[in-house]
Amino acid sequence: MVVLRDRVHFCVVALVAVPRVECVFERVAKGADMWSSDLTLDPSRLSRRAFLGGATGAVCAAALLASSASQGAPAAPKASAPRWLVSEDPAFAVGATVGDLTFVAQDAAGPGEVPSGAVPQAERTLENIRRALAAVGQSADDLVFLQVLLTDYAAAPEIGRLLRAAFRPNRSPTACFVGVSSLGPDRLVRMDAIASTNRDRAPVVAEGVPLPLGATCHAIRVGELVFVGSVDAPEDVNTPSTIVLERMDAVLRAAGLGLKDSFRHWAFLRNMAAASVRDAYGRERTARLDPIFAPDEYPANSRIGSPALGAGVAQRSYAVATRGRRQYVESKFARRTPRVFAQSVRAGDWLFMAGQDAVDVAQQTLFAGDLRAQTEQCVRQLQFIMEAAGGTMDDIVKTTVYLLDGQDRSVFLDTYGEQFRRRLRSPWMPAGLTMTVDALRPDCLVEIDAVAWLGAR
Repeated sequence: MVVLRDRVHFCVVALVAVPRVECVFERVAKGADMWSSDLTLDPSRLSRRAFLGGATGAVCAAALLASSASQGAPAAPKASAPRWLVSEDPAFAVGATVGDLTFVAQDAAGPGEVPSGAVPQAERTLENIRRALAAVGQSADDLVFLQVLLTDYAAAPEIGRLLRAAFRPNRSPTACFVGVSSLGPDRLVRMDAIASTNRDRAPVVAEGVPLPLGATCHAIRVGELVFVGSVDAPEDVNTPSTIVLERMDAVLRAAGLGLKDSFRHWAFLRNMAAASVRDAYGRERTARLDPIFAPDEYPANSRIGSPALGAGVAQRSYAVATRGRRQYVESKFARRTPRVFAQSVRAGDWLFMAGQDAVDVAQQTLFAGDLRAQTEQCVRQLQFIMEAAGGTMDDIVKTTVYLLDGQDRSVFLDTYGEQFRRRLRSPWMPAGLTMTVDALRPDCLVEIDAVAWLGAR
């Protein structure tokens, strides 16, 4: 048998029978092994438990499915009612929980019309995140990191105030706001959340470093991992990447670590389409990281062009660090970039993969102008790295997709779903989301990064 490693994916459906919802919710709260209600679930394929919970007429289902190695991917469970809380269904699961982390991406989807205006959409998005977390027995108190994506960055200050009011001061997540070109029809806001059930948790505040918008701390440590919220560099400096890395180092030092303990970086740059911006970013980053990292042990990285980061901001980054051991995993079939970024880094049982695009081992961009073929190449390279790490595509719990502005989102979603499903033994897609951005590596139309779980079976 092939068993997903302690992994629960959950989807959310809307049901009309409210009394039934309440009954199921009560029984789930008592720790029942599985419930199916109006969802069609094959009990023989459930390897852990399925959750059904009710809140204001919504029902959340979570199931971990196992299948025989000799079988193809079984059909996904079918809901008898229209699903919601699934912002980009069926390309992504609503969320995934594994180990002590939960990944959930949401927007303002729901019953009725999508609210007009960024702030009302942000309010509904936060409520959707709460409902999704409730499906696996968690709450907003468990959130450790929240990325807020906005198509109109002018709304960021008001949404930042909304976030500060939405969480208890001692349980608020750190955050990162990013302006994007598009999030799909009628979507003005999307949030990408990470929650943790680990009780060994501590907020981190670094003196002299500006706080992330909407957050009361710079970072959250849960167990061995430290999730660092946004650190910025202003436009009126000559070395923005150096400033960002210095501030990141200050935040990690406040957590008893340092830049040397970071292993996964994300960088959002204004005007990244300009070669001078990309070149300066690379030079400054190499100069700062060379003294502390071996050439093959740079942090895994994603470098993305953003149309807006707020007035006067040239670059924004966030990161993950660890107090524990790291292992760098590479595939000979994916491009190697010493002194630039690692393909992937394993921290404990987690594997964080750098953004994969259509650049091959010879550093040549393949399939220029062909979104479908480039998407296939991205997924293929994720598979190469997973196999090098001793895992499979079923071990990927979350992806983030950066789609170049002007590309056909439906073409991407169709291709992504097709490419993943042909490689999966389970019917469950990873959690995740897409964002449309204004620049990637030249000639690249899409980039995909991923997080996987490699814990014991």
